[in-house]
Amino acid sequence: MPDPTKHVILGTAGHIDHGKTELIKALTGVDTDRLREEKDRGISIELGFARLDLPSGNSVGVIDVPGHERFVRTMLAGAAGIDLVLLVIAADEGVMPQTREHMDIIDLLGVEKGLVAVTKTDLVDADQAEFAAEEAREFLEGTSLEGVTIVPVSSVTRDGIDDIVAELEKLVVEAAERSSSGPARLPVDRVFTLEGHGTIVTGTLWSGSISPGDKLEIYPKGETARVRGVQVHDQAVERAEAGQRTAVGLRGVSKDDLARGDTLGKPGALHVSSMLDVRLRMVRGARTMTNRTRVHAHLGTSQALARVILLESETLRAGDESLVQLRLETPLVAEKDDLLVIRSYSPMTTIAGGRVIDPTPRRHKRMKDDVLESLEVLESGGVDEVLLHTVGAAGIEGVVEADIKRELGDSSAETLKALLGDGRLVKVAGRVLTAEQHEALLARVRELLTAFADGAPLEWGMSAEELRGKLARNLDRGVLDAALKSLEEAGEVSRRGDLVRLGGAEVDLSDAQSGLAAELTDRLRAAGVNPPLLDELREELGGKDFDAIVKLLAESGRLVKVTTTMLYHPEIVEEVRGKIVAHFGGEEQLTVPIFKDMVGVTRKYAIPLLEYFDGEGTTMRSGNVRLKGRRQR
Repeated sequence: MPDPTKHVILGTAGHIDHGKTELIKALTGVDTDRLREEKDRGISIELGFARLDLPSGNSVGVIDVPGHERFVRTMLAGAAGIDLVLLVIAADEGVMPQTREHMDIIDLLGVEKGLVAVTKTDLVDADQAEFAAEEAREFLEGTSLEGVTIVPVSSVTRDGIDDIVAELEKLVVEAAERSSSGPARLPVDRVFTLEGHGTIVTGTLWSGSISPGDKLEIYPKGETARVRGVQVHDQAVERAEAGQRTAVGLRGVSKDDLARGDTLGKPGALHVSSMLDVRLRMVRGARTMTNRTRVHAHLGTSQALARVILLESETLRAGDESLVQLRLETPLVAEKDDLLVIRSYSPMTTIAGGRVIDPTPRRHKRMKDDVLESLEVLESGGVDEVLLHTVGAAGIEGVVEADIKRELGDSSAETLKALLGDGRLVKVAGRVLTAEQHEALLARVRELLTAFADGAPLEWGMSAEELRGKLARNLDRGVLDAALKSLEEAGEVSRRGDLVRLGGAEVDLSDAQSGLAAELTDRLRAAGVNPPLLDELREELGGKDFDAIVKLLAESGRLVKVTTTMLYHPEIVEEVRGKIVAHFGGEEQLTVPIFKDMVGVTRKYAIPLLEYFDGEGTTMRSGNVRLKGRRQR
């Protein structure tokens, strides 16, 4: 017995006026032509929807598409996400132009399950019906539907209807089940309002599930809405699952906020891209394509103009396959392995289709072996190969661990754990690097610090921020801090505040430089709280390395720069700090006059000292007085 919980979508295909809508009506009792214009003209213009209840208890969602060449874009929106196809060929006309284009589209979308209905058999004799069936059989050779069952049928006499139902029973059993474990993704094919229900969108749920109360994002706009209610086959449900025709009532948005081509999905879980790396295949009879050809790219229910960048050839001819990059004029929602259809810019005909390899690529140069090798790994490599390649391509910046699952899916979690366990990947500050890139990061840090020391031998160290900028534009500070910590623990670098130096904490000085440094610190210690200003010290002590020695001593903590021109010995600063702390042991405020008397300085020194202690948190200015700073609390 077939599984009655399986969710299957059946789509029609075929030339205009070959009886698709009448056949669906004969199967379901539903007339899918709902628009007045469709009734008046006798053709389908918009997508039609019905439910087919099979004798087994299974229900099949049916999407009826227009057959007129002017509405192929609408047909594409309906064909996206179908599991089975019902290709309709009229016995009195046989294979026609839109039969061929619809079959190209079905082939490119990878639909391999279905059947052919040779319709209108009541209008022809038995020989003509048999001839039409044979023509259909030959037409399908080399396509994804080669070898499927062909059923002669009349929607008027109902001959063959039971045969179609019986074949659909078999196909439902064979149809692959869609997974509801991924993020919700519903390409929108219809938007309308309903009194008492507000804004309604419909579509085939490609992945995940949707329930009342869920918060969903409207891609690519980025707006969000709350789910008011969910229906499947016109029945309210607590949860719609992947593979079901789904209607979603939304709160917080109007009908004008959405359109066919938008996608409802889990917030932040789907990719919106203006470039796609694709394996492209040209259809039979297509004209030669050259680099930068402008095309219409159709993915799901959406479409965008794009330029095709040929990455491994100068031209593509009918039947050719190639790696290409699509540069889109408007963004599309795309995920790896999505199938898309390419139509020519003008006149619009279906010329190619492809499978997405990378939904968020960088801009590639053409004819580059490394680019082609990289894409081939992404296309056909195992999860471990793809994961190693993805992380390796990020360089020393690494990949945010949380993004790996988003980029590569749920199956990447166990692979990531294994690769971290065997040391091929390294986790640093929430990012993942390959072992080689992590070693390259450490080596580059050593190299930059060595170059800095060689170029500025009297400077204590390089600022970590400057170092980060030289390593990589977007290197996370946490990754750098972790790298510096590991080098510091290994005794390879020393750190003081934001400064980093290769080797130990002391800078090697010449005898003359060491003498100048000692003389300067001794002079400041002796001067106490009333030191000479920087210019006076320079004139008094001199030496070509004076300014470099002052900077080195300040960076290494052997003197304190209270201002750019006022230097103190650190022992003197500590004595003053102790007096301030003692003062606040019994007082709540400290005034400038009290500070001057307490320390023994004039206003010339008092104000800079107090501002220095404000900056480090020993004191906190409040109007004309000082209070206890954060450092004392």
